[in-house]
Amino acid sequence: MIYFIYAVLVPLNLAMTLIAIPLSLVLPRFATQSVGWCDNHGFWGIGPRLPNWLNWFMTPDNSLDGDATFLSLNGYGYWSQVKWLWRNPAYSFGLRYLNPPYDSTFTGDKTIKDNDGAKAGFCIVRSNGLFQLTWIKPIGLARCIYCNFGWNIRALVDDGVNPKPIPYQATFACSPRLSGFRP
Repeated sequence: MIYFIYAVLVPLNLAMTLIAIPLSLVLPRFATQSVGWCDNHGFWGIGPRLPNWLNWFMTPDNSLDGDATFLSLNGYGYWSQVKWLWRNPAYSFGLRYLNPPYDSTFTGDKTIKDNDGAKAGFCIVRSNGLFQLTWIKPIGLARCIYCNFGWNIRALVDDGVNPKPIPYQATFACSPRLSGFRP
């Protein structure tokens, strides 16, 4: 059933992304200072957030100021918020929250990655009714094809992510792209 739902969400996610990019020029005007997560669930604080009726465009783990790295590079203000929304278009569309116990299994190699320390291969993760397929294929010239489909749940089988967040925020992913490959 989840594969059917995913197939329906892919074109809807594309449409939402195409809508979100130009809409990002207007969305910061609707923001108000309110309490919520900041810096990738790092702390609870006050920051500019969109109202609930625009929730699909908001990042629930950050305010519109972005995370610490983004903030240090872009500062505060309207244009910074627009760039954050461009970087994360329709971020909460298709978002699912998972609660423990995490019934997580994987097939393939959970240590694959792109960019520095790259390692080719595939990994299929299943957890609490969701799936994620990641596939990395080097194509030469320090580049690879990086495909990520499903919901981002690979951290649930990553030994380096401890403790696992509660609840776990599984963002929707349909992302075939070129990336770096430097073993």
